Amino acid sequence: MKVAICGAGQMGHAHFITLSEIDRVQVVAVADPASEKLGIYSERGVATFGSAEEMLDKANADIAVIATPTAFHAPLAIRALDRDMHVFCEKPMARTSSEGRKMVAAAEKSGKTLGVGYVLRHHEAYVLARNYICSGRLGNIGTVRTSRSASVAPRWTADIEANGGAAFELLTHDLDWLRWSLGPVRRIFARGLASRGAIVERDYCLAIIRFENGAIAHLEGSLAEADQFFAAYEVAGDAGLLSYDTRKSIVLEARLMTAEGLAASSETPQNERPFTRQVRAFLDAVESGRKYEVDGREGLESLVLTEAVLACIQSGEPVEF
Repeated sequence: MKVAICGAGQMGHAHFITLSEIDRVQVVAVADPASEKLGIYSERGVATFGSAEEMLDKANADIAVIATPTAFHAPLAIRALDRDMHVFCEKPMARTSSEGRKMVAAAEKSGKTLGVGYVLRHHEAYVLARNYICSGRLGNIGTVRTSRSASVAPRWTADIEANGGAAFELLTHDLDWLRWSLGPVRRIFARGLASRGAIVERDYCLAIIRFENGAIAHLEGSLAEADQFFAAYEVAGDAGLLSYDTRKSIVLEARLMTAEGLAASSETPQNERPFTRQVRAFLDAVESGRKYEVDGREGLESLVLTEAVLACIQSGEPVEF
């Protein structure tokens, strides 16, 4: 399968490196308006373009990877689908749910696979937590706390109107994981720096979410971390507590109530990189014709929640579902 990549920034390059390690695919083209980013690809015999639109029109590709700033996701994905390419789009799938619905419609019209890059569904620590939740090992879930913080953010994330800030860059990951693990959302209330204006150099947001099953989640997303990227969660039920923190040497800890009393365990999940697992799963779906787990409709559900968080930040009013 031949792949064309839209965007040569951090995520575009990550896709290039990962795809280059997989024998069944070949990256045939990369596009980015910043010409200085393209040399490393042309040196390896990959066709390069200053325009993603031109690349999608000219590249003889089976799959398009959309790894641009969020504002460009929808038009590029739709263009690729209209040209009979399968599309893997980085999260969130679009800046607005209206754009997301157009992407879903384009995918269904073309019959091609549209996948969205919610990598936590392939991250062992988050998959294990979902298994704890869905199996009932933690009992009835009362509260969940998540944190996701980065010390380095692309310059384009500061444009809230175009790209959505911390809610769209970070919080959307945890929103997708929580929806996948806990089910439908009833109410969202959020606060963040994006309420101050259209440009926020280092955005920060907090959200409180009530689910239909009664669980409450507290989410934190920060593009203003001083030292390093980190992610963490704590899931509390009436039969146990599960916690995860990338800053700890033993990152996953469980404390469960059993007939014999409190039982504690800990582990450091180690497996194939979640990003690589995600890419392989998408390629498997394309080759087999099976439904990709995080298809356009799944991505749209999480986009609706992400959009609601930002709307609440900007309006000061909670969003009910």
